[in-house]
Amino acid sequence: MFTGNIRAQLTPGHKLPKLNVDQMTSLEENFKQNRNPNDFELSLISAEVGLSEQDVRVWYQHRLAVWRQRQGLPANSGYVNE
Repeated sequence: MFTGNIRAQLTPGHKLPKLNVDQMTSLEENFKQNRNPNDFELSLISAEVGLSEQDVRVWYQHRLAVWRQRQGLPANSGYVNE
């Protein structure tokens, strides 16, 4: 069942949000638990890390694309349900 709304998309580095170490750690931990959060989960994550929902969404889209590449899949396509 599809519940997330993140579409994998590589983002140029200059368009990625600037993160401190704590934010990066928290985002990575959240990504390990859920690679495709829904809008509500994104808002909770953004509040947790102190970033806008848009910044969190862009980070997740990029991170999902990187994850897909590492899995041998096309980076800029598809959703992941897990």
